Amino acid sequence: MGLPARPTIGMNRWQEDWSVLADPSLRTQPFDNLKYIPLSPDDPKSYVSLGLDLRERFETLNAAAFGVGGIPVQNYLLDRQYIHADIRPNQNWQIFIQLQNDYAPGKSIITPADRDPLDLAQGFVTYTGGLAEGEVKVRVGRQEMAFDLQRFVSIRDGPNVRQAYDAAWFDWEKDPWRIISFWSEPVIYVPQGVFNDYSNGHFQYGGFRVERRDVGPGHLSAYYSRYDLDNSHFLFASGRERRNIFDVHYAGDYR
Repeated sequence: MGLPARPTIGMNRWQEDWSVLADPSLRTQPFDNLKYIPLSPDDPKSYVSLGLDLRERFETLNAAAFGVGGIPVQNYLLDRQYIHADIRPNQNWQIFIQLQNDYAPGKSIITPADRDPLDLAQGFVTYTGGLAEGEVKVRVGRQEMAFDLQRFVSIRDGPNVRQAYDAAWFDWEKDPWRIISFWSEPVIYVPQGVFNDYSNGHFQYGGFRVERRDVGPGHLSAYYSRYDLDNSHFLFASGRERRNIFDVHYAGDYR
């Protein structure tokens, strides 16, 4: 038998399980003692893991004016910094806290997707356990998440500032069934000041989805979601926007 596999560094750092390093002999790489800090000598699933993410991206913008005015050439850096603590009291509970510090030096037009000085990126509590012969996950707090095709709920990893949500998430799975339900308020990012990002009840989105695998040659899913936006503005109208979205989807391979 080979050594247990180390987790890979993923887009969602809270999904990594570093309990494999409970065996001190497996801590062979630099900073492994920070990736696994035991909380209980009797429970390998009880630990704290610390992490750091740095993303530096240089961009140059030299867009054609097409006869409508000069567009200055821009050279700028997108600087993203994340630091987190993943606290696992036991195999059922998780407390995840992540701070972010994002800048765009040299960029002339700064938007909330470019800059967000020191602030809370994520801070949530997760419970994982058994329910009705399946596995249930409940996650509450500020969190990065993706749903369906990411039209409304997306991590938004391309821009400098990723998108988080103040949300409650419920996930139950027992093969071949899976049920997902959530309600969220997108976080509004403030490019100036620290620890002042916020969400509010004027912009909300949520719903539920039911999936069943192995229905004939494919998979069947159905969901309902609700989109609420106060003070919505269009070209010739403004007001409260309410969308009720229904979807039934079946996909598979035909050979």
